[in-house]
Amino acid sequence: MKLQKYKKTIVGLSILSIILIASLLYPYYGPADFNKVTYLYDKKGNLIGVPPIPPSSHYLLGSDRNGADILYMMIFGAKFTLLTAFGVTLFRVLIGSVLGLLFSLWLKRLLPLVKDFLVVFNLVPPILITLVLMYPVSTNYIKDSIYSVMIYQIIILVIMGIPSVLFMTVDIVDELKKKTFIQCSYLMGGNHYHVLKTQIKPYLTSYGLLMVIQQLLGTLLLMMYLGAFQVYIGGVSKEEVRGLPLLNSISKEWAGLVGQNYREFYMSPWVVLIPLACYFILILIINMIKKELDEVLDINSLGNLSKQKKKSKKKKKMKEQSPTYSLNAKDFTFHRELK
Repeated sequence: MKLQKYKKTIVGLSILSIILIASLLYPYYGPADFNKVTYLYDKKGNLIGVPPIPPSSHYLLGSDRNGADILYMMIFGAKFTLLTAFGVTLFRVLIGSVLGLLFSLWLKRLLPLVKDFLVVFNLVPPILITLVLMYPVSTNYIKDSIYSVMIYQIIILVIMGIPSVLFMTVDIVDELKKKTFIQCSYLMGGNHYHVLKTQIKPYLTSYGLLMVIQQLLGTLLLMMYLGAFQVYIGGVSKEEVRGLPLLNSISKEWAGLVGQNYREFYMSPWVVLIPLACYFILILIINMIKKELDEVLDINSLGNLSKQKKKSKKKKKMKEQSPTYSLNAKDFTFHRELK
C-alpha cells in the first residue's frame, strides 16, 4: 500500500486524531465548569457582558446562556461524538458483514425469511424506531450514568444499521459468485470457506472500507436527527438551560449542542452555528476520505462491471436491429439491406 495515494485520508485521520486526543486529555487541562461566568467584568471592574457572550478575546467562540465557554464544551464533547460514531460504525460493519457472509454462503435458504423479518427497517425510517427506543432513558436525569446510557444508546444505533450492512454484504457476495474464477473454484471442488478465504476476502477488504465510511456518515446523520429531537448521547444534565425550558446535554456531544441551541439562532447565533459548523466540517472530512478511497481502491468495480455488461448488450442489440448498406459499383448508390 503506497501512502502517497492516501494523502487526503492521512490528513483527515490526523485531524480527527488530534481532536480526539485533545478531548480525551481535557480533564488534565480544562476547567470542569467550562470556565463558566455569570457576569463578565473588565480589569477595572466594569460590567462588560452577560451570558450569552459573543466571541471575543475573553471567549474565542463565545459562551452560552449558562455562561460556559463554547470552545471548552466543544473540546470536551468531541470524544463522545467521535467515539460514538466510530464505535457504532465498527460494530455495525463487523456484525452485519459476518451475518451477510453466513446467509449468502451457508444459510442461503434462510435469507428470504431474514429479508421478510427485516423489511420493517426499509418501511419505517430508522429515526422513528430509534426515538421510540431511546427516548425513555435519554430525556430523564440519571445520576452517574452517562456511560451506561451511552452503552444502551450505542446498542440501539448498532442494531439500526446491521440490516443495511447485511444486505449490502449479501449483494456483494452474490455479484462476486458470478465471476468466472469463483465458479471454476466451485467446479474444482472448493468449498465455501476456501472460496471465501482465497478469493472473496481480497474484495471484501476494499468493500469493507466503503461500508465503514458509508455507515459512519449514516451514523453521524442519525445522531444529528436525535439531537434535533433533544435526545442526547449520554443523556441529560441535572443543570437546566438558563431562561429556557430545555434539556441540557450532559456529554456536550456536538449534535446534542446543535439540537439544544437551535432556538438561539436569531438571538445568539454563535451558540448554534459554531457546533453546527464543526459538525459539518467533520462530515466533510469523512466524505473527503470516502472519495479518495473510492478512487484509489476502485471500490465500484463490480458496479462498473455490471454497467459495462449492460452497455455492451445494448450496443449489440442496436447493431442487430440497425440496417446495413451496400455500395452499388455501377451507379455508386447505397442500397439498404434489411436483416
